[in-house]
Amino acid sequence: MKEGTVYLVGAGPGDAGLITVKGEECLRKADVVLYDRLVNPLLLEKTRENAERIYCGKLPDRHHLRQEAIQQIMIEKAKKGLQVVRLKGGDPGIFGRSGEEANALVEAGISYEVVPGITSGIAAPLYAGVPVTHRDYSGSFAAVTGHSKSENGQPSPNWKALAKGIDTIAFYMGVKNLSTIAEKLIYFGKAENTPVLIIEWGTTGRQRVVEGNLSTISKTAEKEQIQNPAITLVGEVAALRKDLSWFEHKALHGRYVWVVKTSPQPGRIGDVLRDNGAEVLEAPRFIEESTNLQLPEKINHYDSLTFLSDESVPLFFEALKKQRIDIRNLPKKMYARSKRTKKKLEKYGVFPITKTKQTVEDKCSLLIGKKEDLPDKTNNKDQWISHSLKISTQTRKTTGRLISDNLINTIVLPCAKAVDTLLIELDALGVPAVEWLKNKTIICYGPQTKEAAQSAGLNVYSTLSKPEREELLKSISL
Repeated sequence: MKEGTVYLVGAGPGDAGLITVKGEECLRKADVVLYDRLVNPLLLEKTRENAERIYCGKLPDRHHLRQEAIQQIMIEKAKKGLQVVRLKGGDPGIFGRSGEEANALVEAGISYEVVPGITSGIAAPLYAGVPVTHRDYSGSFAAVTGHSKSENGQPSPNWKALAKGIDTIAFYMGVKNLSTIAEKLIYFGKAENTPVLIIEWGTTGRQRVVEGNLSTISKTAEKEQIQNPAITLVGEVAALRKDLSWFEHKALHGRYVWVVKTSPQPGRIGDVLRDNGAEVLEAPRFIEESTNLQLPEKINHYDSLTFLSDESVPLFFEALKKQRIDIRNLPKKMYARSKRTKKKLEKYGVFPITKTKQTVEDKCSLLIGKKEDLPDKTNNKDQWISHSLKISTQTRKTTGRLISDNLINTIVLPCAKAVDTLLIELDALGVPAVEWLKNKTIICYGPQTKEAAQSAGLNVYSTLSKPEREELLKSISL
C-alpha cells in the first residue's frame, strides 16, 4: 500500500480569507486534518464531509495533545495511505514547531510538504494600520517569542541586539511577560517613549488594539485586560496607526453573523457581509445525495414535465444521458416552479413556462425534484426523485464550536423556513434556543419571517422591508 503524504499548512493569522490558495487545496483533498486552537473554525468547512478532524488545541496552561502524540498520529495516518494536513495558526515555520514535526516525519520515512502561511507578526500590525517596515521609520524587523523562558523564568532573547539593532520588534504571545519585555528593552537602550501596540486577536472581528510606549504599555494592557493571543509591536512604526488604521472602521467590524440556510443554494448575503467587515457562518450546510433512480423509459407518454427544484435539472439530464434517452423524446410541455429553475433549464436549451404551484392541469405529468420538494399526494401524477438532502454533521460541529466560544452575535433569517431550521440546529447541539438567542441581534427578511420568529418566542431586532444589500447593511450596523 502506498503511503500518504503529510502537509504542514499555515492557516494564517485568523481571518479565514488569509489562507493561501495551496493551503486551501490541501484542505479540500485531505483525509485527516489535525488543527490547533487558533485556527479559524470556518477553515474546517473547506474539508470534505468525510474527512477526519482531530483537535490538537493548546491553551497557555493546558495541552490537549502532547507534541509527541501529534507527531505519532500524523505518522500512523500517513502509513495507512491517507493524505494528512497538519493545520497550524499563522506560518508553520514561525513558532509553529514545524521543524520538530518535519524531523519526526523524516525519521519515520514519511514524505511531507510545508505550505507557508501569513504570520500574525506581520498581518496583525497591518490590520491595525501599521506596516512593520517603512522607508522613513524602519529598515529592520524581528519576530520574537514572548513566552520562552530562561532558567530564572524570564524571556531570554538577545535583548541588547534587539534594543540596539532592530527597528521593529514583534513579540508573539508576550502579554504575561509584558513588564519584563519593556524593562529589558529600556535597560539595553530602547527609549522609554518608543511607541508600542498590542493587537489582540488580530485580523478577526475580536481585534482590539492598545496603544502606549515602553514605559506605559504594561499598565495600560493590564487595565484593558488584554490577553493572548496577541502581538506586541515595538518601534517607531507603531505611531503610524493614528493615520493608517482601517480594519476596525469597517461598518460591520465586530459582527459575527450566522446566516441560517434552508437549501444548498449559494447566496449573496454572506459575501455582502464579509465585504463590510463581518465574520460569517452560513449554516447548516446541505449535502446532496443522489438517489440513482431510473427515469421512466416511456417518458414521451407524459403530457408534461414539471421541475420543482433547480438542483434537479443537471441530475435529470445526466440520467437522460446515462439511460441513452434521446432528448427529442421529451414532452413538449415543460414547467418550472421558480425563476431559478427556469434559468437552469434554459442553459440546456429548454424554455419552460414558470408555474409557482407544484402541480399543473395536465392529466399525465411527471413531477421532478428532490425528495423534500415532492408532495405526498400528487393527484395521480408520477414522481422522479432526483436526490435528497442531508445536513452536514461537520458543519454542525463548527456551529457548536462557534457557539461555545461565544462568537456569534447576529442572526440573519432569510425566510420563514429559516426559523424552524435555526431551532432544529440549536436543539441538535443541545443549546436552549430562546435563552441563547435572547441577547442576539436577529434580522428577518420580510413580515412573514418576523411573524414566524416572534411566534417561536424570539425577539426580532429588525425586519427588512425589501431584500436589498443596503437595507441589510443599514439594519445590522445600527
